[in-house]
Amino acid sequence: MSEATNAGADAQPDELNELSAIVEEFTKKIAYIENEMETLKEDRKAIVEEYKEKLDMKTLNAAMKIVKTKRAVEHKHTLDNFLEILETRDLSV
Repeated sequence: MSEATNAGADAQPDELNELSAIVEEFTKKIAYIENEMETLKEDRKAIVEEYKEKLDMKTLNAAMKIVKTKRAVEHKHTLDNFLEILETRDLSV
């Protein structure tokens, strides 16, 4: 294990009650975040359900993935070149 990943082990208290309190605090915070994530997933699902009769969701999701990928790429011109080659030459991917 690297020093950075083991630093917490060196800093944690040896006394069981003190350690227990820290573990409890940590697990409560993680549980809260996991609950919020589940709530957000449910909210997203409800929004998709609301719009599925108004929009082609499969195509919209594909478009959103493309936009997200384009934003993440450092060399946009190179990406455009690759896309043009793949699309015009009908190369399988």
